Amino acid sequence: MVNNKKGIKLLMVLAIIIVAALAGFIRWHALTTLNVDYDEDDYLRAAQQYTTIFRTGDWDSLTETNYRPEHPPLAKIVFGISLLPLPEKTLIADRPTSAGPNQYLPRDLLRNARITSAIFGTLTAILVALVDPVGGFFLAIHAFTTKYVSQVMLEALPAFTSLLSAFAYIEWKKRKNKSFGWLILAGLFLGLTAASKYIYCVVGIAILVDWLILAIQKKEVKKAILPILGWGAISILVFFATNPYFWANPLGRLQETILYYASYSSTASEVTNAGYPFWQPLVYLFSTPKLWQPNSILVAVDPLITLFAILGFKSQIKKQPLYAIWVFIALAFLFIYPVKWAQYIVILTAPLCIIAGEGFNKTILSPISSWFSRMRLKKSENRAVERNDTKKALPWLIPGIIVFVVFTLLPLVFEIGVSLSNFNSVSIKDGFEGGIFREVWGGVIGEVKPLETVFPFREKVVGYIGTNAYPSTMNYLTDSGVLFFNIFWTIVSVALQSFLGLVAALLLRQNKVFLKKGWEILFILPWAIPEMIGALMWVNVFQPVTGWLSLGVSQFGSSFPFSFLNGWQNSSEMQILVLLIAGVWYGFPFMMLAASAGLKLLPIEVYDASAMDGATGFNKFRWITWPLLLPLIIPAVIIRSIFAFNQFYLFQVFPTGQLTMAGLSYNFFNPSGFFINGQFAISAVINVITVGFLVIFVMILNKWSKASEGVTYA
Repeated sequence: MVNNKKGIKLLMVLAIIIVAALAGFIRWHALTTLNVDYDEDDYLRAAQQYTTIFRTGDWDSLTETNYRPEHPPLAKIVFGISLLPLPEKTLIADRPTSAGPNQYLPRDLLRNARITSAIFGTLTAILVALVDPVGGFFLAIHAFTTKYVSQVMLEALPAFTSLLSAFAYIEWKKRKNKSFGWLILAGLFLGLTAASKYIYCVVGIAILVDWLILAIQKKEVKKAILPILGWGAISILVFFATNPYFWANPLGRLQETILYYASYSSTASEVTNAGYPFWQPLVYLFSTPKLWQPNSILVAVDPLITLFAILGFKSQIKKQPLYAIWVFIALAFLFIYPVKWAQYIVILTAPLCIIAGEGFNKTILSPISSWFSRMRLKKSENRAVERNDTKKALPWLIPGIIVFVVFTLLPLVFEIGVSLSNFNSVSIKDGFEGGIFREVWGGVIGEVKPLETVFPFREKVVGYIGTNAYPSTMNYLTDSGVLFFNIFWTIVSVALQSFLGLVAALLLRQNKVFLKKGWEILFILPWAIPEMIGALMWVNVFQPVTGWLSLGVSQFGSSFPFSFLNGWQNSSEMQILVLLIAGVWYGFPFMMLAASAGLKLLPIEVYDASAMDGATGFNKFRWITWPLLLPLIIPAVIIRSIFAFNQFYLFQVFPTGQLTMAGLSYNFFNPSGFFINGQFAISAVINVITVGFLVIFVMILNKWSKASEGVTYA
């Protein structure tokens, strides 16, 4: 037992060292290769001002110096300290916030300040590794985090101190004697966070929410008030103590910064011109900055980390809810706050990676460990294989196997083969004369080496390129936002279709509904109409200028129904709303039919028993209808999700510019289109990736819902 503990500790130390080395190396590469970004000249200028104060000893100037006063000065002061060993340079010119990046900054000053950021970024990854080595590994390679903690930005220091505040609070919560030492540290680090950048104080809100939930569960709300007030007071004192700019006029200058944020978020040209939708933070979580500067970002797997975080969210709530609350509150704030800059995502990447580590453990490491355990048990047991049952079932299975192989497996194999080549509209003759089989088979058996080719493919003879097209295509799907939009559209549209279908099914189940059959037929009609025809119908309604809605508003003004949707094409939020109206209208009848069929299968006896116990209508739904119905409608949800993920006609017809992976695949494939046309191989790559995502989605949904276990009726 002692040896096992020593071995585990040794592995932990080794994992932390690996995370530290990896984080340091990736950040060093980033800080030495990234181009100058927006705001770096501002914060470097602020750092120069503090460096001058430290050199001259003019301490009175500390209370009057804070270039870009919308942010507190602590992180800028730290940058100023990092410049002290370097020769003094001319003060960087003052430029407006809307100006582009200044590419002529002194390189020695830039490097020292970036190294300071990278040190704090590396320390943050090490801190996460102390809690979960896998989470630390994820934070070490997280591309957006790497970028913004390797530049002269204000992100690295508050990301570090906010995590320290959360860790100190968790340690205090674990202690049975509730010693106030850890609580004081939590307040101290929260104050330092606020003195670096306000937005990172979401960790304080998360701590407060977790604290109150715990107090309510233990029925100790009154007992918790005094420690909460003390913790908050320490944070405020540390904030003002480490913020010299506020010393002269604390409340006045605090009000000045708050009013600046309110004005900037609503009037700044760079904010209004960006036109980001409220869900833009999710786009960042499901994409990477590698497309911006491919040579600077060594690893770009942010969408995978986000996926693991989703898988580990439920487990993390049970294990340590603070991290889940932190991510939830941070996302809620980013949705509401109008400014959607990419660096803001760093406020949640540390807890996100901790949750992702939990998801990786639950979905990858634990199943592998369980599999090895089962293998050992199977080896130790002598189980006889009943071959007679297999022989009896084989004649019944053969027809289905043949159909599956001919109509599913062979087309998929052909698609994979095409994706390993540079097959395009120019090489179509050679491809169908055996060129695809020749090159791919030769590549698989090792007789043909992968070609170095340049996109778009225009070779006249098919060539084998192996899996070279997969990384670049995947990077394009993530960094362009197509993958995120596909996932976002699938989740939101299917959720609304399921909700509306279930509500319609429950209403039609009521005995007093007038003309029930007529309503059923009316609700089924959208599903009976081909998607292309339905999409064209909705285009006629929402077409700018000539659509029915636009004509109605021009004729009757704002009194016309749904007039607020007029001009929808000018807003991302309105675009998605209009698309959802059409998509939900088309898809909810299927969910209504599935829910109606499921409701008819539910046993009446259970409802009779609940009525005798005095159950209300809502309680019947919550504890009887929903648990029994869920496994029955999950297959319908899976089917609708596959259709939504592959939605094509709606996005091809509507003039929104939004594309799903199905639409993108078609545009690459189309030989006569206006896109980069005739790229059959790239289209095949997108299709194979789509199949992979759908398989993963079905597995996750099936495991989460436990639909495969069926329903055991009482």
